[in-house]
Amino acid sequence: METLGKRIARLRKAKDLSQAELAAACGWENGQARIGNYELDKREPTLSNLRTIADALGTTLMQLVEGETDQAHQETNHTPSAHDYALVPQYTAKVAAGNGQMNEHVEVKGGLVFKRAWLNRMSLRERNLHVIYVEGHSMEPTISDGDVLLFDESQTSPKDGRIYVLAKPDGQLIIKRLIQSLTGGWIIRSDNEDKRTYPDQPVADSDIEHISIVGRAVWHGGAL
Repeated sequence: METLGKRIARLRKAKDLSQAELAAACGWENGQARIGNYELDKREPTLSNLRTIADALGTTLMQLVEGETDQAHQETNHTPSAHDYALVPQYTAKVAAGNGQMNEHVEVKGGLVFKRAWLNRMSLRERNLHVIYVEGHSMEPTISDGDVLLFDESQTSPKDGRIYVLAKPDGQLIIKRLIQSLTGGWIIRSDNEDKRTYPDQPVADSDIEHISIVGRAVWHGGAL
């Protein structure tokens, strides 16, 4: 599998550029070491730096991040473009499917590419979307440890049966399903059937507004 670093190196060589020349084209003084680290996958370019590199190499952001595949050519007969695909930023922070994942800071690192046609069908807007990785087992079998999760930060109103990224008062991020109780109030629920380890957490109607909903989970390798 071609890594991002190897792809940068391949595209650079195709342009007959040295690492120093690519760094200069990016506007990075004494940036040869930076390019070298990117190509060795020792450092992850930020989304802004990825755009700069793509421009310097005369390619698109999607091509740089995803590369070209035979399947893409067979299905579309053209190289994926920014018109057809949207790059959703990925954050280094993790969301816990368990007791909570502490994230002292969040950093953008590349992203995942989604077809704009699919986003439109799902009524999702690119600017509201973020990608994050899941850690823990509380949401299995629906969402597993290590799964990548797409969430929409504009959807912060609780709806019965939906899965949300929640922020605990101490800043920890968790992913849970919100269930509206027949007797009133809400239940913060893990999908894992082991309720001794992952018990339901009842929340009164008056308190649900104080739950910090970061966004609704809309995809994790398949639409939710």
